[in-house]
Amino acid sequence: MIENNAECLVERFASLQGRLVRRFMDKYRPKDREKFLDISNGYLMEAGALWSHQRHGAGVTFVSPEGIRVNAHVAMVEYPEGIDGGRLFEYLESLGVASVYFEGVEYSVPRCEMDKLMDEMARRGLLRPVISSGRFAHRLFELAHESPVLES
Repeated sequence: MIENNAECLVERFASLQGRLVRRFMDKYRPKDREKFLDISNGYLMEAGALWSHQRHGAGVTFVSPEGIRVNAHVAMVEYPEGIDGGRLFEYLESLGVASVYFEGVEYSVPRCEMDKLMDEMARRGLLRPVISSGRFAHRLFELAHESPVLES
């Protein structure tokens, strides 16, 4: 059974995405760091598992053998652990999580609720909003504190 504690799930997601993005960047060293047009779809190893990756628009979706999805955002090079409500929604949905709890409040997983959760976590000082630079400026969040690296 998956833990429904929003803070733990957000930290796990940010950590996992950061590891996948760094592994992707280290393996391929793309020249095109916005759309990754010089990279083919393929596979990479993370924590002993073979994850597939597929380019899309200005990001990359990673999928584990179990079907866990990490859809890295347009600013993944600049903010490897950066998250937004839509990316968190996709991750939680792939885990089969229908709702999460934060500060005694239940949030259902659809994107609009995840956006509210991100805003509330920022108000509480757990996340900080950032804006990516470049052609695809995007509002996202980073963990506001150094969290222990959590394995998925």
